[in-house]
Amino acid sequence: MNSNFNRQFLMLDFALLDDAQFIAFMNTAEFGTYLILRRYIWRGGALKPHFMGLHTLYEQERLLVSALSREKLAAKLGLKDLTRISKQLTKLEEVGVVRRIRTGRESIYVLGEWLDYSEEQNSAKRLEWFYLDQKFGLKQTEEKAATTQSVDVAQKATSDVAQSARQTWRATPHQTWRKTPHAMHNNREGNNKTVNGDASIFKKLPVLQQSKDKTEYVAKYIMEELRDIHSERFYTLIAARIPEDVIRQGLAEIKADGAAEPPKLFTYKMHKYAIEKLKKKLIESGG
Repeated sequence: MNSNFNRQFLMLDFALLDDAQFIAFMNTAEFGTYLILRRYIWRGGALKPHFMGLHTLYEQERLLVSALSREKLAAKLGLKDLTRISKQLTKLEEVGVVRRIRTGRESIYVLGEWLDYSEEQNSAKRLEWFYLDQKFGLKQTEEKAATTQSVDVAQKATSDVAQSARQTWRATPHQTWRKTPHAMHNNREGNNKTVNGDASIFKKLPVLQQSKDKTEYVAKYIMEELRDIHSERFYTLIAARIPEDVIRQGLAEIKADGAAEPPKLFTYKMHKYAIEKLKKKLIESGG
């Protein structure tokens, strides 16, 4: 997921690698230029003003921007012909993974945007999404995005959880997994809050048009399947905002995978679904 955490990595969804069009794009010279632009996205705030105003574009316009000169790009890529860089940048625009802002000096390249999903709307939690994701791989129907998961993602999550009960998951910025719900039974407030200590992302989803009885039934079903009676409030929140078929699909996958800590893997899957829903909503609204 393209979230605001350790930026020493370029995060690519596995769905991209299942897209033949993305693989074709990856084998072009333009892809190398794209990676360099993405490597130098400016995320500095007002305390780190940029001479081209990138700090304003990032903080106020919520744009993920980069402003490397053709000379610097050429040096990074080991090229001497600046014309090749110009052609590659134009191609990236044509493909739709980069948007150019012409300033009269150097151009500014917009690679994506970010969404504030903090409860206080104070930008404490930011979800980044890239036009690359909109162009390739993630252009799925809502139903497919809700009910299908990459086998590799599921296996990775299962194996990571199995490594240690103290494993840290960066499912949301600055969020770490707490102890398993069974180890928290003496903390009533924590148990009734959420499995992972942060339900804000789920509260961004709209409430489903269904009866209270249906919500309670689905929440009870989750607790029974996960054998976790200590997070009722959290599972009720999930049941009220995520369709039953998505929930059942996730639980079925967890059972098939034989996860060491099912509640954590379940929250991971539901969180991924919520992120995709919010990202889709942001794209449809035009940012």
